[in-house]
Amino acid sequence: MRIPIFLWLVLIAIFSSCFCKNRTLASGQCLSLSDQSLLLSLKNGLHFNASLSTKLVEWTQGSSSWPGVTCVGGQVTGLDLSNESISDGINSSSSLFSFRYLKSLNLAFNRFNSMEIPPQVATLSSLEHLNLSNAGFTGQIPVEIANLTGLTTLDLSMLYFPGISSLKLQNPNLRMLVRSLAELKELYLDGVNISAPGSEWCGALSSSLPKLEVLSMSNCYLNGPIDASFMNLKSLSVIRLGSNNLSTEVPDFFANFSSLTALRLSTSGLFGMFPQKIFQVLTLQNLDVSYNSLLHGSLPEFSADSPLRAVDLSFTNFSGILPYSIGNLRNLSRLVLANCSFSGQIPITMTKLSQLVYLDFSTNNFSGPVPSFTNSGNMTQIILSHNSLTGEIISTRWEYLQNLENLDLRYNSLEGSIPSSLFALPRIQKIQLLNNRFSGHVQLNESLKFSSYALDTLDLSNNKLDGPIPPALFRYPELKYLSLAFNNFNGSLDIDVVQKVSRLSYLDLSCNNLSINAGGAASTNSSFPPFSTISLASCHLKALPGFLSNQPKLMYLDLSDNEIHGSIPMWMWTLKNLRYLNLSLNFFEDVETAEPNITSTLSLLDLHSNSLGGKMPPLPPLAVYVDYSGNNFSSIIPADIGKNLSVTIFFSLSKNSFQGNIPESICQAGYLQVLDLSDNSFTGKIPSCMVDVPSLKVLNLRNNKLNGCIPEGFPRTCGLKTLDLSRNSLQGQIPQSLSNCMMLEVLDIGNNQIEGGFPCHLKNTTKMRVLVMRGNKLSGQLGCPDINNSPWDLLQIVDLASNDFSTLPPERCLRTWKAMQDNDGHDHLQLSFLGISGLYYQDTVTVTVKGLTLELVKILKVFTSIDISENRISGQIPNALGTFKSLRLLNMSGNELFGPIPPSLGNLQVLESLDLSRNNLTDNIPPALTNLNFLALLNLSYNRLMGLIPSGSQFATFGSSSYVGNMLCGKPLTKNCTNADRALVPKSPGVHLDWQFIVTGLGFGSGAAVAVAPFMMWRKGRRWYNNRIDRFLLVFLPILGFTYTIWDDEESEDGHGDDVNDDTAFQFDLEKEETWGSANSADPHNQSLQISASGPSQRVEEQYASSSLFTGGHDRATRAHLKKKVVEPTSGPKGSSVCQMLGSDARAMRDENGQDIIPCGCDFKICKECYRDAMRTSDGICPGFRESYEEDEDDGGKGEGEIELGSRKALPSSVSNMSKMERRLSLVKSNGNYFDHNQWLFETKESYGYGNVMWPTEDGKEVREAPRDKQ
Repeated sequence: MRIPIFLWLVLIAIFSSCFCKNRTLASGQCLSLSDQSLLLSLKNGLHFNASLSTKLVEWTQGSSSWPGVTCVGGQVTGLDLSNESISDGINSSSSLFSFRYLKSLNLAFNRFNSMEIPPQVATLSSLEHLNLSNAGFTGQIPVEIANLTGLTTLDLSMLYFPGISSLKLQNPNLRMLVRSLAELKELYLDGVNISAPGSEWCGALSSSLPKLEVLSMSNCYLNGPIDASFMNLKSLSVIRLGSNNLSTEVPDFFANFSSLTALRLSTSGLFGMFPQKIFQVLTLQNLDVSYNSLLHGSLPEFSADSPLRAVDLSFTNFSGILPYSIGNLRNLSRLVLANCSFSGQIPITMTKLSQLVYLDFSTNNFSGPVPSFTNSGNMTQIILSHNSLTGEIISTRWEYLQNLENLDLRYNSLEGSIPSSLFALPRIQKIQLLNNRFSGHVQLNESLKFSSYALDTLDLSNNKLDGPIPPALFRYPELKYLSLAFNNFNGSLDIDVVQKVSRLSYLDLSCNNLSINAGGAASTNSSFPPFSTISLASCHLKALPGFLSNQPKLMYLDLSDNEIHGSIPMWMWTLKNLRYLNLSLNFFEDVETAEPNITSTLSLLDLHSNSLGGKMPPLPPLAVYVDYSGNNFSSIIPADIGKNLSVTIFFSLSKNSFQGNIPESICQAGYLQVLDLSDNSFTGKIPSCMVDVPSLKVLNLRNNKLNGCIPEGFPRTCGLKTLDLSRNSLQGQIPQSLSNCMMLEVLDIGNNQIEGGFPCHLKNTTKMRVLVMRGNKLSGQLGCPDINNSPWDLLQIVDLASNDFSTLPPERCLRTWKAMQDNDGHDHLQLSFLGISGLYYQDTVTVTVKGLTLELVKILKVFTSIDISENRISGQIPNALGTFKSLRLLNMSGNELFGPIPPSLGNLQVLESLDLSRNNLTDNIPPALTNLNFLALLNLSYNRLMGLIPSGSQFATFGSSSYVGNMLCGKPLTKNCTNADRALVPKSPGVHLDWQFIVTGLGFGSGAAVAVAPFMMWRKGRRWYNNRIDRFLLVFLPILGFTYTIWDDEESEDGHGDDVNDDTAFQFDLEKEETWGSANSADPHNQSLQISASGPSQRVEEQYASSSLFTGGHDRATRAHLKKKVVEPTSGPKGSSVCQMLGSDARAMRDENGQDIIPCGCDFKICKECYRDAMRTSDGICPGFRESYEEDEDDGGKGEGEIELGSRKALPSSVSNMSKMERRLSLVKSNGNYFDHNQWLFETKESYGYGNVMWPTEDGKEVREAPRDKQ
């Protein structure tokens, strides 16, 4: 660890002052004339600054006193010329080397301009104490010093300073230097470059210095480990080996040094367990092993006679609880345990530490109350920040701590009121109580003589304080830093009050209930203090404070979330020192700038969520963060914008109305990490260079009008973590080069026209957490069968809905999705950048959960979902899904799944939404699903489930819509379960033949065959029979209050339907709220009959709901969120020219050119014979469209007993211009007297409303409701 320069300067000043106070003074009578002459000669030869000298300047001829000189018996025995600013003058001819009796020489803290130590110093053979520390000497230490065999103290140390050359001891090395210094007791070589391994330097010391008591070799580039020979230095009392690379465990033999008083091993790469018995050395007073992060241990029990005075274990991995016996350390004055892993409560015995001066327990896991420090009257520093302390702080009589200078209780859970006595401590300089739960009013004694107080920092932010801000806070004359943000302070405050604090430079009153008046008479004058930081966010400001224009030193300005209107003034861009400007969430409408460039030095500019419009303002040339999102800018981006993004890291233009192409010059932004251009109207292709920006971490182009393909060319150095290209018109396939983005966490390409299969080539993107590809044209198998271990074990959100996938991934792949099996915590997916500022980009994704389309602005890592709805996936639901214990949402609706629902789904204890509707699931509902206590949405409708609906606490909350379209009974359905219903429940496997039922069945089967066979073989007879049945039901059912809709299922007989069942029996139950017309109700797209009770057709309503993004009915507020795909109705062999009437294999009508004649707009092909039959026997109604062939719907008589189907108007001209396929798939009919084009658009344009979508009716009148905006 290297100590900063300013700290060394302070230390030098302290040491220098110490030397000045210990001056030696020799009298003129003690010195011989010859020695006086030598001293004057020495002075004349030295180069020093007389204005800084305190000793040499007093050496004059005949002087009665010679400061710095010690004499014994008329001979000079000591010279102390420390801190005399000597820069030169000591050379081989210097008179310094003429003092033969000199025993002590001190040249410390001078400025010898990087000269080497003169070897002539060895001529002073009587020397016992040599101190050349921090004198400015550099280079190799002369080996001649080894000849000073009488030395007992040698100090060649120097404070490390970057860029300054140091002394070195390499050739000769340490062994050669100390080989003859057997009398040496104190050795100080701090900062000398020795660069030796442990065995070498330990061996040199132990073999040559048997009397060594003080060893100080910190920052000497020593390597470890500490050799066992080191224990031979049995007289050691002080060991300082800090700031080296020892990389060793702390030797146990340190505890055997019986005279050890100080052990300092900070920043030495120590690891392993610290020996507890070192704490119990009977002579140890100072222990410092700080900044060894791999060193761990715990505190022992302390004896009552422990001499410990200072203990520093900061930034280590010491842990455990503090022993109760810590109160026995009665001599302890300094205890530093910062950034360790201690836990538990702070012992109450701390109150016995009456000598304590400095206490730092910050950044641990301490809990419980703050102990009383009332008896520690000498305390100057109490630092307990970043713990989990609770309770109030009233146990300490704060008025007794008259020497307290710093109280730091930040980031705890302390509560109660803040004692007013804190603000009356005479020496208090810093009070930092932020991020706690303090409440109540801040009370100050108005009668205090504030002029005598030293408080310069007061931070009470992020608490629950309320009431008005005391005016007395602005009476502390030394106050420089005041932060009251994020509290509940209320009332009004005139900004002019801050003029009373002339030294105030930091002011933060943000996010309270304050109303700050910035429009006072004095608010524009220059009497305000020179601020560096002003934060008045969410302070109900109505106007910009005028005094800000006279703040040349202002660096940080936050006025966000206020009510400021008008223009951003010109002077904002002329503040030369302004680095941070946040004006977001206001009502600014214009920006006054000096076109074409902003010349300010801004690093961060945030203007998001205002009403700024028109042309985009210029970019600050040095900004690293620019956010213009959420405004009304509507221009195109300048083509040369890249030149102003040369140092930009974050750039967002989202949620505006920008148009045109994305300029390629953006790719010139070499440091850009976040680029968000989402929710605009950009057109054209994505610039190919955009994916090749090496620094880019987030690329968000969501919801634009981009087309073309996703560019190839993602480089091997790709660092993308978020790629969002959703809701555009992109085509093609997922680029192969995207596999180079191995750090990708969020990939959203949903709602495009991407083709191809599942992106198995992204197997190297092992960080993937969010994969959204819904609403594309992807097909094939889900997952990658050729990969044994799925690379995406962090996947938490998978949305592949509305594609054309056909098979599920193998179970072995599903079992590797570990994030869905384990809880990964409650932090969010986000990208941190500009780490020192705490800024980050928050990922978003749109999911369907609990029946709602939600944009997750903060993606919790605990949120997991799977949505594979609206595909063609067949097969059984995998049992492996039951292992996804952290899954919150599961949507597999609208597929072709079959078989039973796995009981293992009952293991999904946190599941909130389960949708398995519109599949072919069979058997009963597993009772295990009743264990899903968090389930808020359940949809099992339109399957082939049967039997009793399980009862359970959560199941009781679901309505009948969750179960319709099955053969279920019991609550909430109105159908009670009979024995026959219970018999539908699958029983245990086994073979048992009941011949009575078999014979009976054969008899009925034979009879049915005789009756039905003629109709199977006779096409016209079958058609005649079907028409008569339809006509009968159309007359009879409305009398009973039912409605009857004829569904086109001829294709079922021709064998061309994909989802046709053989069972066509009808069931009628007048007691039910809703019923399906056929037993094959698992597929709502192949029904032949619909029957419901009086009122709106429940079948139609359910069909409407099924084509929305979630269930809930046509009259729900959220119906505007529509799905992208509904199963198309079948209409015969595709691409053939064969009559599509059931039972007919004749050619469709053709003209003389051989082209098909299609008499109806629904594209229903028909032969001449069937066409004549339809005109004669079916009122001229098209069998496929159920619409008249004739243009005038009133023409044509109606035969006896025929029912009028109601007049229907033709589609508007815009529909007529569509292709035949578009007309057929977009058709919407209305039962009223007019065609509602808005409803037609609402039903088809966004939902792709394939099929015969019908509007429900009430009492014969069509229900009409304005379409709602899509979210």
